[in-house]
Amino acid sequence: MELMLTLRRDSLVPIDSADSPPDAPDADRRLEDALERVAHGAVVSVPSIVLERGLRLAFTAVLTNSFAASTYGLFALARRLQRYLAHVTLGFRNGLSRFLPTTDVDADRDVIATFASLLLLAVATLFGGALYLATPAIADIAAEGPLFEHLLRVFAVGLPASVWLFTVTEMLRAFEEVGPLNLTLRLGFPLAQLAVGLAGAFVFRDVVVVAAGVWVAMGLVGIVAIWWLSRSRGLSPRLRTPNTARLCRRYVDFSTPMFFGGIAITTQRLGFYPLIAVYLSGTASGVFAVGVLLGELVRLPLLGINQFIPPVAAALYEEGHHTALRRLYHVTSRLVLVGATALTVPVVVYRHSIMAIFGPTFVTYAPLLPGFILAQYVASAAGSVGILLMMTDNQRALLVVNTAITVVLALVAIPLTATFGLPGLVASYLLMLTLNNGFEVLVLYYLEGLQPVTRGHAKPLVAAIPLALVALGSKALFTGYVAVAVGTIAGLAAYAVAIRLLGTAPVERQLVATLVSRYRDAAGR
Repeated sequence: MELMLTLRRDSLVPIDSADSPPDAPDADRRLEDALERVAHGAVVSVPSIVLERGLRLAFTAVLTNSFAASTYGLFALARRLQRYLAHVTLGFRNGLSRFLPTTDVDADRDVIATFASLLLLAVATLFGGALYLATPAIADIAAEGPLFEHLLRVFAVGLPASVWLFTVTEMLRAFEEVGPLNLTLRLGFPLAQLAVGLAGAFVFRDVVVVAAGVWVAMGLVGIVAIWWLSRSRGLSPRLRTPNTARLCRRYVDFSTPMFFGGIAITTQRLGFYPLIAVYLSGTASGVFAVGVLLGELVRLPLLGINQFIPPVAAALYEEGHHTALRRLYHVTSRLVLVGATALTVPVVVYRHSIMAIFGPTFVTYAPLLPGFILAQYVASAAGSVGILLMMTDNQRALLVVNTAITVVLALVAIPLTATFGLPGLVASYLLMLTLNNGFEVLVLYYLEGLQPVTRGHAKPLVAAIPLALVALGSKALFTGYVAVAVGTIAGLAAYAVAIRLLGTAPVERQLVATLVSRYRDAAGR
């Protein structure tokens, strides 16, 4: 433990406004380059992420309106149990973003990609088989009938296909292939999933068909993506090189703590579904799944920033540019907070109208929606803290933190859920994200001198006041979705004006100017 938490005193910096230029001009150049790469990835990715979320909402709405709320709840519960094992497996993929961007030799790059793929598929097959064999016991515990058992078996078979898709997309992210990544993960699979949902709901009228179609779509989209990557980058399967043993050992040494840490992190994210299986109903599972899905809308700005911050942060850290990395964290976390605040207020104010999209059963649970939203807002306020811990080679400290939080969460979530039902589960979800991100920020600052907060973070909080007032005023004057549309558009306009009046940092103005110039030049060609 003492070795994991060794303090790197040479990297500590005081907590100040973080935008004063450092003595070395090289830090400014590094920061500008890093910001442009991360921001360009976000600008290109956010529209596609919004489209992806829209397609996921449409897929969910198709199922919730075509099948009973309890039936959708069983589908969501089975899928989340499979996703639990998939996310644990994907702990081994983090080495792709850590090592592919810093590997110059094509043969070494091929070895890393090949070894990682084989490792991930082997673990996914093992977990999928275990889930398939354990299905009868899980179904007995859940006591949800034969439909749940069928769904769980189908998702168990599809576990390797799920892991394969996300392995390939991690390679695209490591190579900073913005367009192909978005086409694969944000457009290709969501469209295929929606098509499967429509066919299963209106043609076959069988939710089990939907479950089977989802993992088939994941596997096929992953195959198309790796075919493109092999043609574009010359990536090919390779394991026999003089450096193979060293590369594989380095990959395993880095990724193994991430794998075990992934158990803790995934338990925090998806461990609520086993509690639902034991203590709650299929309807509660559906409500919780919808709440998490809507809460993730607040996370859109952070998702955009996170698309390409792993390889950028890894390169800065590897080359010793700690000042640029510190300032990159300050600016990106501030930008994330601006976007997250703009999304949070309308969703909270119009929660009943938004839940109505999924059917009347879900409207009765609208008072719980702010809990999901606040949980993701707190998580977004910490910026890319988990990624920065991984990309600065502090994965063991991340493992310790998340294991401790998971133990605490288990001690709290079980009695809360057993006593208060779904509201207790939502409270546990909020507590989990708050503790997780809070302690990760403390550990990152202790180890690397990196923390997200500057005085500029107060500006979006102040600007949220006119946004909330306009949204509430529209709700009082209008009804239905007219109130939602008018209040959201006018409220965001007031928010933008307030942000402008409060002022932006020079580095942010420079970033906007650089991106505008870049896109103007691209459009003029």
